Amino acid sequence: MNISLKFFQSYELCQGKPVANIQILVYEEFITLTELDLIFECSLGSFVVNGKDTGQNKLACHTDGTGEVSVSIIGPDVGGDGQLTVFLQENGRQIGIQPYHLKATAHYTLNFNVINDYAMADGIQSNTVKAILTGTGSGVNLAKRKLDLSVTGSASFEKGQIIQSTSVDTDASGNASFGLYNINQDGEAVTLTGFLEASKTAHATEQIHFQRNLDCDASPPRGGIYIRTIFTYSINNQQYLLRQRECDHLVTVHKLIAGGQQGEKTSAGQKWVNFYDLIFPFVLGEQQYIFGLARNFINTPQNNTHKSYWMIAKLDEKGHKEIVDCDYWDSNYDVGFAYKAGKGQFIYLHSKDKDSNGEYPYVIYEILPNGKMGKLTEQSSWDNFYGATFFFSMGGIEYIYIHTITNNNAFTYELSKDGKIGNKNTSNTWEYYYYPEFSYIIEGTYYYAGQRFYDNYWFVSYIYSGGVPDPINEHDNPWDTNYQYQVPFSIDGHQYFLRQDQSKDHWYITELLADTNMGSDTDSSVNH
Repeated sequence: MNISLKFFQSYELCQGKPVANIQILVYEEFITLTELDLIFECSLGSFVVNGKDTGQNKLACHTDGTGEVSVSIIGPDVGGDGQLTVFLQENGRQIGIQPYHLKATAHYTLNFNVINDYAMADGIQSNTVKAILTGTGSGVNLAKRKLDLSVTGSASFEKGQIIQSTSVDTDASGNASFGLYNINQDGEAVTLTGFLEASKTAHATEQIHFQRNLDCDASPPRGGIYIRTIFTYSINNQQYLLRQRECDHLVTVHKLIAGGQQGEKTSAGQKWVNFYDLIFPFVLGEQQYIFGLARNFINTPQNNTHKSYWMIAKLDEKGHKEIVDCDYWDSNYDVGFAYKAGKGQFIYLHSKDKDSNGEYPYVIYEILPNGKMGKLTEQSSWDNFYGATFFFSMGGIEYIYIHTITNNNAFTYELSKDGKIGNKNTSNTWEYYYYPEFSYIIEGTYYYAGQRFYDNYWFVSYIYSGGVPDPINEHDNPWDTNYQYQVPFSIDGHQYFLRQDQSKDHWYITELLADTNMGSDTDSSVNH
């Protein structure tokens, strides 16, 4: 049997996708072959039956009384070249081949946005990448599109195993986020590659960086000095205590609970990309934010001449941060705090590096309601570096307290409603330099406290109406060591503070009482 086929093609659109309609005449010599059972197979797309996409690339049918049969093939929106192959059902013999071309109804572009880069290569920390699919054309469909991904080096798409190829589906907007892990403890840069499954022309590549795995337990810091940043914050009326240590960037978060206790750990062992030499919290609406500044930053831009990297991030109960704004500065800042003044939210930053006039600069920035950095509100300088600094609000007026080691001078200034440094409020010279210092309130009475920088003596004194600090009154019994970190917090109407030194883990929580009295220790590192 010497069977011949004639093909006739036409094209249309169906639901934004190209369709090839192919009519076939089957004959032998000059005689058409009727009711002949055939199998069709298409290499691109799938067959349409009764107006519906079958999703199948094989179709069984037969010629009609005139020896003709028609098939319709719907293809992907990106189009392409396909081939229709015809077989006899009875023996599977191939009797014809017809190429077809489906015109693209959409054109796509794939890009990667590296949300978190430079994670530590410990197999646990991850970089986060967002794949962004965009398109043009009448048939564009961004939802539930399959993206084929691959990565090089020792990177993996899964924690605890090496998976270097995977697929993800986009959401309704054409986005898909995923994590990347790495077990090369020396750190490395790897290449991420992605393709839209239906279109190899829509592809993207990106360099992803992993920094060397830092581990304080395996390599303790020199001299056993553990530098940290410590602060408290609150979410849904629950107080949390966050510590980050410099030697491996490890973040730990604990609940602070009634009775002045350090409660359960809520963090999962994450290590932030940078160690932030300066961190402080603030709240916008119901959302908890932090400002962080790193002097020795990992994510260094090309041709970098900057001295610091800053970020503003949302913070959750486990110490995970979502950066909403970041940039680089040509200055370092060593102390700072966030405060509300008037209707605005501001941050104050002060540097121990002299400016060109031999003074010590400070800046004040507004923070916008969405958490992003706003305009520079004030830029000026002090005559000395005032390392002991805190903010307090009293009687509807905001104040800044500053104290310097240079000559032991201490001042308070009002903060104006537009966030700027206002009038000088008080001027004092203490006998010694006290650092750190902090303020707190008990039953409407204001206090401030701190430790003598030279030894372990400490004080608690009043802040009187009008923002006037009482002269420092030291207590007779010094602490056992110098505590570089002192952080106040309040739970259930009781006032406490954490003090911690720079050893590996030595701290106390102590209750603060009215009338400049210090109560009992309510918790300590010995209990944990």
